[in-house]
Amino acid sequence: MSEKRILRKMKKLASRIGDKIESVRDEVEDLEIEFEILQKQIKKLETKSFYDKETKGEKRQSDDEEDIDEDDEVVDLENTSVVTVKPKF
Repeated sequence: MSEKRILRKMKKLASRIGDKIESVRDEVEDLEIEFEILQKQIKKLETKSFYDKETKGEKRQSDDEEDIDEDDEVVDLENTSVVTVKPKF
């Protein structure tokens, strides 16, 4: 093979690898965002669970107390859209 042909193939391969790297970066960013959302949901549920346990004894003593609002925002992780921002170099 001539050097020009080898150089051309190497550039083509480098271009493909660069595209794959960019694709993987985008996926990692998406996963990081989804991970943060999941952690927030876990904290909300843990807090709510702790609060429910604390107030259970109080509810037994008094029937006149108001129910706890369950308007916590539940995020459907499968149907969320994520906006990706490409890193600036």
